[in-house]
Amino acid sequence: MQNKERYNLVKAISLISIATGIVGLSLGSVAASFNIPIWIPMMLSLTVLAGAAEFTFVGMIATGANPLFAALTGIFINLRHLPFGLSVATFIEKNASRFIACHIMNDESVMLGLSQQEDENKKKAYWMCGLGICILWPIGVFIGYILSKSIPDIYIFGIDAAFPAILFALILPMLRNRTTRNRVFLGTTLSLASIPLLPTGLPVLVSMFGLLLKGKSK
Repeated sequence: MQNKERYNLVKAISLISIATGIVGLSLGSVAASFNIPIWIPMMLSLTVLAGAAEFTFVGMIATGANPLFAALTGIFINLRHLPFGLSVATFIEKNASRFIACHIMNDESVMLGLSQQEDENKKKAYWMCGLGICILWPIGVFIGYILSKSIPDIYIFGIDAAFPAILFALILPMLRNRTTRNRVFLGTTLSLASIPLLPTGLPVLVSMFGLLLKGKSK
């Protein structure tokens, strides 16, 4: 990897990690607004490290749902990590460090890793992004919880749009492949169609059916 490419990669990872930490502010703020003890969102941010599942869990707890059912729902939402694991297994070391690699696996680290051309660069991007988010996400959640009294509605800053914007930018180069485009289109269509029928967080899982579409890479 050339110096310029390395610089651009580090810059992208830094921006993504910071943006993710900023989004963590909203989770901390939401938890505080419902008077949920601070140890709950902090424990989630350190052990789960998956924003969608954490938001779902906190939201369900806030509305009086059974904690066990809330946890099972979060696990179900995180089923998208199954194809993630299959995707990154090709460039992750087959040793004890793979357990840490599993923990830092999230939307951003996977997409940034897969966006690289060479396996060595994929591995570096994956680890750097995963560890960056692993550090800044809990910090963002903590700060958001503390500042919630001063900023009751943190969504007014539009930080909830950071995740989809980042992911779209990362997958854009992959859409040059016709089969990938067709699968994305099918998955997106199925996901949008299921929104009126399924609870929040589950329609995204329906998009995985787009992977069933067969085709030739072009």
